[in-house]
Amino acid sequence: MRGLLAVLVLVLALVAGALWWLKFEHRRPEAVLAKSVDVVGRQPKIDVDVRSSGPGLRTVTVRLQSGGAVFDLLQESYPARSWLGSGLNEQHLHVEPDLRQLKVPEGPATLEVFVDTWAWHLLARTAPALSQPISVDLTPPKVELLTTQHNVRLGGVELALFRQSPDTAESGVQVDKYFFPATTGYFADHDIALALFAVPQDLTAEARPRVMARDAAGNERLVDLPCLIKPRRFAERTLAIGDDFLARKVPELEQANGLALASDLVQGYVFINKELRQSNEARIRQLTQHSTPEPLWDGPFHRQSNAAALSSFADRRTYTHDGEVIDRETHLGYDLASLKLAPVEATQNGVVVYAGNLGIYGNAVILDHGLGIFSLYGHLSTIGVQQGEQVKREQTLGQTGETGLAGGDHLHFSIMLYGVHVDPVEWWDPHWLRDHVTAKLKMFPRPAPAASGGDGSSAGETKPR
Repeated sequence: MRGLLAVLVLVLALVAGALWWLKFEHRRPEAVLAKSVDVVGRQPKIDVDVRSSGPGLRTVTVRLQSGGAVFDLLQESYPARSWLGSGLNEQHLHVEPDLRQLKVPEGPATLEVFVDTWAWHLLARTAPALSQPISVDLTPPKVELLTTQHNVRLGGVELALFRQSPDTAESGVQVDKYFFPATTGYFADHDIALALFAVPQDLTAEARPRVMARDAAGNERLVDLPCLIKPRRFAERTLAIGDDFLARKVPELEQANGLALASDLVQGYVFINKELRQSNEARIRQLTQHSTPEPLWDGPFHRQSNAAALSSFADRRTYTHDGEVIDRETHLGYDLASLKLAPVEATQNGVVVYAGNLGIYGNAVILDHGLGIFSLYGHLSTIGVQQGEQVKREQTLGQTGETGLAGGDHLHFSIMLYGVHVDPVEWWDPHWLRDHVTAKLKMFPRPAPAASGGDGSSAGETKPR
């Protein structure tokens, strides 16, 4: 009898131990923010990672306490799959509420995350797994346009000036899918921002540029920019690709750019002309994300000396082989040719941001001229400058050649605004530069230059507000 009782006690102990292990909570559930949140705007993006032990999550509630009221942002339930629970121990939650629609007041608030599990616990749980003080800001920045009329050709550039409220964290001009960031600190009034913007050649005259200003909470204001866009037809050209060119260039470019060797030269050429071209343009946009926040240029940009234009900006090119169309691409820039191995001259003062192989452009140099303006020199046979070097207008950068996807010795020249190719003709024209850029840069006072004291310190330094 005693043995049977002992067995029964042992069985009950094992059952109790199993229940304790399987159903009781061994540690409290956790909730952490995937990204720190200090201030939220009208439509914040909040990511929460929730973890629990034991039988799994049961409910998760994300809420805001503000102004004495509670606002539920998210409620998730996880049903039990068996008597043990949901079996779900980790969950990533994305919350993107409309706080204005929920009528959440502006000001201090508390973000809370409550987590309940299928585990048994002896005491009711009332404390949140996460409690984070935050600030609610639902008011977007203010924008006042300072330039009221903008005339731009398709493929061209304009300059907009606007005053933004001090809470602005990011601003610029949005033109369809393109965004051109603004620069602050150029004028004595730090609230005045300037933004060179383009209407790229792949858009139409129906594009509508808008000034965008966004604060740290993500609140955004868009203001239509008065702009007259002149339509334009770009040249259409057909280029016949010969077998000799394919046999010479395709293997050369594949080897220089680490590409797999194509069994068919035509297919290899099309891959280079399309896929490698797109990869090169993505690399250019990466190289031109950041620019000196003031113009480095002085006067109109220089056009390569004694060079004839073999193409114009944004030619629509059709490529044929044996009379059949094999590809269509847009040529972004000017092809300029003079003598073989001619010296390549810098179009303006600038800083070298890249010098090396650049795919279809071959040996190439990219210069930063400030305020987002860059120039590109491609197909060089030699490069005579290094990254980080400061160069002057008409300084020799290298020699022309036929590296990359070039059929003969010439220079490929591009002007770009934050990596977006624009028409160089405007920047070669002193009248255009004065009317559309320089005059606007003189509309407001610049910061006073720092005066150096006898001990090397600065006196009378102007600081942004």
